[in-house]
Amino acid sequence: MSLNDELERMREASWGRWPAEKRAILYRVRDEISASGLIERALKQGDRAPDFELPDVSGQCVRLREVRAHGPVVISFYRGHW
Repeated sequence: MSLNDELERMREASWGRWPAEKRAILYRVRDEISASGLIERALKQGDRAPDFELPDVSGQCVRLREVRAHGPVVISFYRGHW
């Protein structure tokens, strides 16, 4: 079995553990996002992100372009626990 097959099997099994009302919400939101065109406008792998400024863990503002000046940057978005 390929890794993709195994991941798909795991995904399908996990959906079965979610209550129907939660699955309905996720499907609705997925459809709304898809219809909005947001996916087509989102940055793709390898795209250059626009400059932005955010606070770091100590509250100090950090600009992407300043960090990028030291080399490649990987940005990870943590959605938290649902």
